[in-house]
Amino acid sequence: MNPKHHNPTRKRRDRRGNEFWAHAPYNFVPLPEKVVTVDPDKIPGHDVYTGYTGYIDCTLETRSPLYTRCALDPDFFARWADNIREMMKDDAAREQYAQFFHLDDAEQPVIPGSSLRGMVRALVEIAGYGKMQWVTNEPLVFRAVGDRTSLGDYYRRRLMKEDRARYFTPLVQAGYMLKQGSYWFIQPAKTIGGTTFARIHYDLIPNKESLAKWRGCKNAYLLWVRLGDYNYQPVRGGFLHLKYTPVLEARPEATPGFQEGVLACSGKMKKKQREIVVFPPDESAALIPVSDDLVRAYRNQITKEQRQLLGDEGVLNPGQPVFYLMENDQLVFFGHTMLFRLPYQRSPLDLVPEKLRRIDSVDLAEAMFGFVPQEKNDRRQARAGRVFFTNACLEPNQTGVWLSQVTPEILSGPKPTTFQHYLTQQEPDEVDSGKRDRKGNPKMELRLDHYASPPPHETTIRGHKIYWHQGPIKLDDVRERDRVDWSTDTQHTAIRPVKAGVTFRFRIYFENLRDFELGALLWALTLPGDPGKDYCHSLGMGKPLGMGAVKITPTLYLSNRAERYTQLFAGSDWRLGEEKPSDTQAFVRSFEDFVLSKMDAQERKQAQSLKEVERIKMLL
Repeated sequence: MNPKHHNPTRKRRDRRGNEFWAHAPYNFVPLPEKVVTVDPDKIPGHDVYTGYTGYIDCTLETRSPLYTRCALDPDFFARWADNIREMMKDDAAREQYAQFFHLDDAEQPVIPGSSLRGMVRALVEIAGYGKMQWVTNEPLVFRAVGDRTSLGDYYRRRLMKEDRARYFTPLVQAGYMLKQGSYWFIQPAKTIGGTTFARIHYDLIPNKESLAKWRGCKNAYLLWVRLGDYNYQPVRGGFLHLKYTPVLEARPEATPGFQEGVLACSGKMKKKQREIVVFPPDESAALIPVSDDLVRAYRNQITKEQRQLLGDEGVLNPGQPVFYLMENDQLVFFGHTMLFRLPYQRSPLDLVPEKLRRIDSVDLAEAMFGFVPQEKNDRRQARAGRVFFTNACLEPNQTGVWLSQVTPEILSGPKPTTFQHYLTQQEPDEVDSGKRDRKGNPKMELRLDHYASPPPHETTIRGHKIYWHQGPIKLDDVRERDRVDWSTDTQHTAIRPVKAGVTFRFRIYFENLRDFELGALLWALTLPGDPGKDYCHSLGMGKPLGMGAVKITPTLYLSNRAERYTQLFAGSDWRLGEEKPSDTQAFVRSFEDFVLSKMDAQERKQAQSLKEVERIKMLL
């Protein structure tokens, strides 16, 4: 059985001792115990008349404000694509950027068929017990300096060696970035007295105006220092001891008895008292290659603050002082501070059980929507889909469909690094660690599972992320309450949503679907749950704020192609061979029976319909 997630049963405490509950605007549909697969040799092709062919007319009604951003036209893209933040300072450009998706007329909103297709396919993957394959294989990076959870312990063990109780030696080394052609390397710094860098108190740093910049680096300066001994030095009031070389005196010019060094400023922080002085490059040391994967992972984690301090490329600047960690003669990662972010040893994809992501199997969503092999060892033959979506266009004769342009609360992207939410947790509550703090009080700790969790806990990703619906909301529920200064802001955006109660219409064409496949499509469109309850879909931006709730009403039409092509005319009209079946629920039952018969028996229990299965209850 997959690990099951447990929510906290007690409030947590922040650093000041205040109790709180953690809340999120989303939930997860858990991973299935077993993937329901189909025989790839029995998937109908496109060159036969078999199964069911026809279309589904769908009426879509917005139940909360809806917004899908328009693609940028070529001229707008050419001017602003490389500098979106500058564009946001321009009132006219910001207004154009806020437009809803449309084709010719900006006053006629359109919902892209690709968005509708993606939404329906995701639901077929969930309800059809499909594979969990669209998960990144890129390792995430993290930094947990003062973290009291098991992750903090893990982070400190990677970067520090505990020589004895509360006596630590840093494992990181210092050097300089070097580029040869298109490849990056790290040039180690000289080792002096057993270390490659020293620490200098702010009070000892000469006026920076008197210091020469180091090789054009924004945060690095050349200076000369008199060094103390490489030994354990008290930190945090003597509660801990850290082994390093202290700087006893510093000067802006070469001085007898002083060592040349490079002051690498990482920015002031509360309670921070020292910066790092990196020793000169060691020209005799072997260069350390930085793989393309590590360069890509580093670029992905560059923050706004790092760009301000170092430049847009962070430390990827020739001559830039850098800290790095080696394990088993291999470069682990690097950064501009001694306590830099580290990549987890496992990626999110590694935390999906292998049985749920086998590339040699075909699930129901792949059979219906088609697939193309994504990996070199995927030997399956690509298949075209048999389901096709039109755009959803505004129903005629509707007026007053727009809300005014608004700046919503900050809409940041998903944060899979928030392992407390994204991974299953076995012990979510604080426990007594058996240790005491400096005041003699019991030390509490959190034994949370993360992307490098060791046994005894096994963890997986939580599953499919679904946002909660929040009922009727107004524009003020979405609007940023604080004044936004576009001249300096880097996170807000502008949108022009349509109102709740606006109606769109779209059509889904399908060819050669089997009864259970057509049932899967209808199930995803109707979300058949408990009688009397109204179930909505989610589309577009702003889902964490309650936006994007839509109600879809489908009408099925089947086409008898043998009848259609037997005769050209039916009276004065074309013979279409179309019919509107009286019992569409028969297809839904076929789909549910198909899934229930193939899913894990322990997960199914006594369920006679999907809405009775605990996992599907969490979707509905």
